[in-house]
Amino acid sequence: MPLIQRQCIEEIRQRVSLVDVAGTYVQLKRAGSQFRGLSPFSQEKSPSFFIHPEKNVFKCYSSGNAGDLFRFVQLKENLTFNEAVESLAKQYSISLSYEEGSGTGESMSLRKELLSIHELATEYFHKAFLADNPQAQSLRTYWQEERGFTLELAAEYKVGFAPTGGRNLLDGLQKKGFSEEALMQCGLFYANNRGAQSFKARFRGRLMIPIRDVQGRVVAFTARLLKDLTPKDDPTREAKYVNSPETPIFSKSNLLFGLEVARKHVNEETPLLLVEGQLDALRCHSHGFLTAIAPQGTSVTEQQLVLMRRYTTRIDCILDGDSAGQKAAMRLLPMALKAGLSLKFIPLAPGQDPDTLLKEGGKEALETLNDKALDAMEFAVKSLAPKGMSASADEKERAFRTLFEFFQGSESLTSAEINLKKVGNLLGMYEYTVDKALSHLRIGGNENNTKPINQEGVTQLPSSKLTTAEYQLLLVLLTHEELAATIAQHTNPEWIDTDCPHGSLLNRFIAEIKEDLWHGTESIDELLETEKEHNIVYSILAEECPFRDPKRAVKQCLEALHATFVENRKKELSRKLSQTESNDFDTLKQLQLERITLRNELKNPPQFF
Repeated sequence: MPLIQRQCIEEIRQRVSLVDVAGTYVQLKRAGSQFRGLSPFSQEKSPSFFIHPEKNVFKCYSSGNAGDLFRFVQLKENLTFNEAVESLAKQYSISLSYEEGSGTGESMSLRKELLSIHELATEYFHKAFLADNPQAQSLRTYWQEERGFTLELAAEYKVGFAPTGGRNLLDGLQKKGFSEEALMQCGLFYANNRGAQSFKARFRGRLMIPIRDVQGRVVAFTARLLKDLTPKDDPTREAKYVNSPETPIFSKSNLLFGLEVARKHVNEETPLLLVEGQLDALRCHSHGFLTAIAPQGTSVTEQQLVLMRRYTTRIDCILDGDSAGQKAAMRLLPMALKAGLSLKFIPLAPGQDPDTLLKEGGKEALETLNDKALDAMEFAVKSLAPKGMSASADEKERAFRTLFEFFQGSESLTSAEINLKKVGNLLGMYEYTVDKALSHLRIGGNENNTKPINQEGVTQLPSSKLTTAEYQLLLVLLTHEELAATIAQHTNPEWIDTDCPHGSLLNRFIAEIKEDLWHGTESIDELLETEKEHNIVYSILAEECPFRDPKRAVKQCLEALHATFVENRKKELSRKLSQTESNDFDTLKQLQLERITLRNELKNPPQFF
């Protein structure tokens, strides 16, 4: 991924207030030198979220999260660091530059061109949708009367129309100076090697629905067939829907339609709502179901499930009520279980889809069906053995065996047992039969092998954190950077306990200082490797240094580290002496001399400053 230049990151850090950004998610009140509010990361009644405006960092005591401006956006919007920086830069109109050679300037330039092309194409198609001509009027009639959507929704989502003829879009993009390479790879044209003059529009006479990434940038289009407008010579006329091809900015298996809206509305009470198509998602949005998302015209992929998992573990599925919808649900189920997702299925009548359900019955129709939703195992049993307890023994066995295989290799044995016992009850199977199957599942694993998901993100510091010299040195190094060089100069790496997280971080930072690579806290994110390390460092930065005399505190810490090191070394020497053979005179002499040296070092400890 191309690296954003540090000076750009620092400009955002200096110009953008974390108080302003966080204030859009939670009400903040000044509390002394800080701002305080309810946690934006968890449900609570007493405020435990604090912002230090001078340092532009936060600490949330209920969740354990801590960080700077970028970290806050990452956690709230589920973005990578680069995505968070780009999102803030766009929001506050700050230009970004990228490091040369980081993903190559050429590829970054191409990516920026492709995003700009899609932004202009979106405006072009939307203006064509609103144009005062017979084709546009026909399309608006289709949109409003046949599909039952409003012009306000079309404006909000920039729905458009691809005119049937001419080269207006291509000519306009060429006049803007886009490279031939970008025009060839943007996916809007059929391209060959004979140059841009031979390019032909990929989409003609179709309804254009923009596809956006999680930051809301248009990266592709879905184009719907219009019987009276799509030309007969269109090579894709037989397809009702046509997506943009894969491009450097669009991979359909890694993107979900509507996620840029849905991710802002998902919470503990409101799960993601998975539907089959883009217009299904738009219909849901138009009725207030803003967490609706859809795959890009294909079955849900493992990558898309991982993407959903970034926002929630709860997914409500509304799949078409025909046999194809049932099969799609059964393909989805084992992948979702593997991804650690909890599914609920909202049943539709045969031939019904979310679009027609809401169009005909309104919001109440979906809310009524939601009350009849089936959990994953109820849905699976109904699909595999519709007669349930009345099914034949063979049907029950086949259904149970199919669902048993879904949990093979499951990371949570407890979840597998709960679900499979429920399957057994739904099928009316003997308890002995279910227990026998579960005993096979237990082979090679037990509950202690279950792996918690993303627990590092909620790790809190121990209440006794000021009892370790490593922590205190780390605190001074981060809050009094004028003492960083002094700490590095006088600290012997052998004295540091690197098995504790504070010691590991201290050792890493000291190494950076000694190599003259330390840039202070402004670039500290580059040195942090885990969520736990982020929370430790930014928890420190969010607090006031408790030492009245930081330099004196450093001296005391160094003396304590040295004394602890010598004592531990003495114990190790005593152990070695007790284990050395009495006739091994050379080894005994060497160990005795080292012990004498240590004793002298304790009597005359080093004078640090």
